[in-house]
Amino acid sequence: MSKDIRDRGREILTAELADAAATYCAEHGFDAVTVDDIARAIGISRATFFRYFTSKEAAVVAAVRIGRLSIGDQVRRGQPALGTRVVDAVRAAMQPTIDAAHATPGLLRARLTMISESSALRARLASERSEQRVDLEQALLERVADPIEACAAAHASMAAIDLAWSIWSSDERMEFDVALDRAFELVVDVDSVQLDR
Repeated sequence: MSKDIRDRGREILTAELADAAATYCAEHGFDAVTVDDIARAIGISRATFFRYFTSKEAAVVAAVRIGRLSIGDQVRRGQPALGTRVVDAVRAAMQPTIDAAHATPGLLRARLTMISESSALRARLASERSEQRVDLEQALLERVADPIEACAAAHASMAAIDLAWSIWSSDERMEFDVALDRAFELVVDVDSVQLDR
């Protein structure tokens, strides 16, 4: 068996375990369960749990990363054409996330609520988002000549994505792609926002 196939098999199993762990935590309360509880509930040993995750926080946050590829990897995979706006390249890279939000909105909102209610999960997610921003910046540096522009675009894109999650999770009638478009519009055009009261 080739290394690529083994790695892909491990990624799939990690994703399945993360999803099961996050679902269990959402149903029983993140702070109320232990790693032993999670492992037992999802049918693995404690040792196996720690082969895949460093903590229960890591398992839950891994379940939130839809598509399992980083945004930077999605941008690379999309191979946007020369002249494509970074906003459009990142927006296209978010398509797996958009699809998942359309398919399982209740599940994703429950996980976001769980994260928002736990300081440990918020800290873990913030760390993950920081790593994603660095990775996105590296992906953009491969395609954008000015390093400062690549850095600014990565920061703005991650801010828009975080804003989109906030908008979407607070309005059950809203579709995620609408929230994402609105968030990018606001972040990209922030200089037009005025104090009006």
